[in-house]
Amino acid sequence: MAFLSLANRRLTAQLDALAAEERFTKSRSATARDDEISSTSVMEQRSSLHNLGGFTLKKIPVLTLVLALLALVFPAATASPAEPGPWRQVDPADVVLGKSYLVVSQHGALVNAEATISTPGDVTGDTQIGMASKPVTIEDGLITSEVTDDMVWQFGPGANTAAAAGGLGEGAGYYLLNDAPGTGGGTEPLRRESSFNAQHAPLNTTGAAVNGNQQSMLMHVLDEAAGTVSLYLWGGNNQFNFAVHSTEDGFTAKSLTAGATSAAQLLEQMQESPELRLYEPVSAVGEQHYVMASSGENGSISPSSLAGHVWVNEGEDLTFTFEPAFGFEVDTVTVDGVEVDFADNQYTMENVVTSGAQIHVTFRPDSNAAEIPFTVFNDIFSVGNVTTAVIIDLGEGNQANLADVSADMFSAAARNTRLDGTSVIFDGSRNITRVYVNDAPEPLGYVSPAPGSDDLVVDTPDTGRYIVVEFEFWNANGYTSGSMVSGNLQNAFSAILNYRVNVDREIVLTDGTAIVPRFTQSAVVNPALDKFVPSKTNPGGAGNMDVLLSIDESWEQDGPLPLFIYNHGGGRGGPAGDYFAPVQTANGAAVLSKRQLENPGKYNAHIIATQNHSNSQVNNEALMAYVDQLVADGLVDPDRVYMSGFSMGSMYTVGMYTRNPEFLTAIVPLAGGGLPSVEQLTENPELAKVSIWAHSHEADFMGGPWTEYFSTGGAASGLYEEANVSILETNQAFNFPYFGFDWTPHETEAQVFSNKISQSNTVFAYGPGHEEFADETIFDWMFAQFKSENRIGDLQDMVAGLALNKGNMNALTVKLANADRFVSEGNAEQAGDMLNAFMNQVSAFVNAGKLTEEQALEMNAAAEETLKYVHYVTTLR
Repeated sequence: MAFLSLANRRLTAQLDALAAEERFTKSRSATARDDEISSTSVMEQRSSLHNLGGFTLKKIPVLTLVLALLALVFPAATASPAEPGPWRQVDPADVVLGKSYLVVSQHGALVNAEATISTPGDVTGDTQIGMASKPVTIEDGLITSEVTDDMVWQFGPGANTAAAAGGLGEGAGYYLLNDAPGTGGGTEPLRRESSFNAQHAPLNTTGAAVNGNQQSMLMHVLDEAAGTVSLYLWGGNNQFNFAVHSTEDGFTAKSLTAGATSAAQLLEQMQESPELRLYEPVSAVGEQHYVMASSGENGSISPSSLAGHVWVNEGEDLTFTFEPAFGFEVDTVTVDGVEVDFADNQYTMENVVTSGAQIHVTFRPDSNAAEIPFTVFNDIFSVGNVTTAVIIDLGEGNQANLADVSADMFSAAARNTRLDGTSVIFDGSRNITRVYVNDAPEPLGYVSPAPGSDDLVVDTPDTGRYIVVEFEFWNANGYTSGSMVSGNLQNAFSAILNYRVNVDREIVLTDGTAIVPRFTQSAVVNPALDKFVPSKTNPGGAGNMDVLLSIDESWEQDGPLPLFIYNHGGGRGGPAGDYFAPVQTANGAAVLSKRQLENPGKYNAHIIATQNHSNSQVNNEALMAYVDQLVADGLVDPDRVYMSGFSMGSMYTVGMYTRNPEFLTAIVPLAGGGLPSVEQLTENPELAKVSIWAHSHEADFMGGPWTEYFSTGGAASGLYEEANVSILETNQAFNFPYFGFDWTPHETEAQVFSNKISQSNTVFAYGPGHEEFADETIFDWMFAQFKSENRIGDLQDMVAGLALNKGNMNALTVKLANADRFVSEGNAEQAGDMLNAFMNQVSAFVNAGKLTEEQALEMNAAAEETLKYVHYVTTLR
């Protein structure tokens, strides 16, 4: 009974402390806060850590007192963290890496589920994505209401590296980890996404591990006595810094300013944001230690945790179980780096009295496992490069039955890094939506998000050589964790994709034999991006720019083709040497390449994706010289050179256009760039010959200027031959896989490149293209633009000025009159015959000495341009 006597002594001391706290609490009652969480003294904080939580004796609920007594007397009976309370407030100074806590504000506990946060007047659109909150019941400093898994955050070691300043930014911080995702939740650390220069930034757990400073929560103590804190994300002084902020709708990240925030401003934001408290489960008094448990691929170790910490009471034994995947067996087990013996896939660490021991297990294939290769399949959508499936190749002559494969028998995970091989972009599992067989190594459409893609094949083949394991990559909340190759929309980085696939049973073949597989990754493919090759516009010379070039081989049969040049947004060029970085995130060049695959023959064109462009004439000249060589080689039609870009890339597009309008046929600027004034259009008529279709959200920085420009400015002057604008109310994209998903006001690419013209939600629209191309895409409008003109009228004037007799004059004028009639009737073939006959007649008159070669060259050039015009009109519109 010695332990009961000890428990009684502890309880007596506890009751004495509670009585003292009751007297102290009464003395403060007049100034106590009138909200769910009352402030507590330093004495209360220390009592809560080492006793029962700092509540007053007269208010102890019977259930709470019983649970507390059980925790003292019978440590093994303590509830697990995710079970109903009580939870007690923890002193911030005693937060321990690897343990679990609740993060609570006056609005409730932080939950791993997505929420829409109202931010009127602060973020364009008045809402922001954040994390949900759940109400909690707090009685005398204890949370006594239900605590669910999605509320429990394990504090793992963070990765903050930004320099400290102004009393902030010290240390690596914490990764807040939660493995019970709710709607919109995930298993990545709690992190912020880009704020787009707004005061609020999204919080989620679906982003990838791209930047340690974006996902490392640092803690600042607001009031030691009350134990209140602020959690914040630190990028360095005068950088993007945010405090975790709560509202009735949930949690988001907030900064005092829209751009760079100083330490002093961040401290001010912390004071303005609702204070936070951390809670831990009431547990037994006694020292605990942790063991770091981890495993290699193709199996797991149990117990473990998100941060790797496994806690055990001092002096107790801790048994670990190793669980190989099907087709694998345990290879080695090491403790603190030294290999140890194990039995029955278990190992026991005895008498644990210190923290920090490490146990690690690896797995190897069974000796009878057959190596089966698979390909990682990437697809292009308007948000970027997305991994949508892995495709297993059973080998020549082997096939599986559709009836013998299913999603529940497979699992897939990846550990993806940047090109350095060490910077982790994603490390986790992928959700599988369906598994089927196919005769070719390619997906047959996608079933998710519902109702699926337009080319979804419901009746998949009954047998096939290839097993397609299709992943969830998009849902109502956007791209899912691990789906974006570069991590997320805001990060342009190529990646080394390291996928692994496991199965829980044999693969049965159509001939009745069965395989115990060991799946190995053989390749990564993206049909849209694999067409591009890196190139340089002026290697070693002035204005050189790295580009990706996609050559459409149909030029060899069809002659010179259009050229589309796309300029990425700021920050999306990627690092030097990472040539494919721009097409990993939203990129119009990549989207066009995908549309070419989906619509063979419709968008035949060469494509250039620029990288790290410089908005200068020397850069423009290098690019133009590069294109001129493609023209000289017979690949590119100079009358159909198109350019588009987003944000900074849009500014580059407009800069190229205003400096070199004769180079371009049409431009599609998205969210950036000042267009020419009436005076500039008048001074340089070439500007007005370039067709324009500008796009901007009304709340973005170009929304107002472009509305004015197309209402009363240069575009409304009538000088342009073709000018359109779409000022958008939302950036919603309505086709697969978005189905109405909306981005922040600046993010316009997905909306522009995914929607048909009529689908866009515009508040102001100008130009003939809206009606003419209502049921088509921006690419259809773009490819319908060309430079050549109908110059039959010019030819008739030229002929009228010639010194020819009446018969010779009629020989030319009749052909031109017939050509003019055929053009007006849309009869391209006969119009072409007449124009060719006209040029033959001109050549005959030169040979007869009736016309000079200079006269013939001038007329034939006008006739050739008219022939192009006739061809373009009849084939493009």
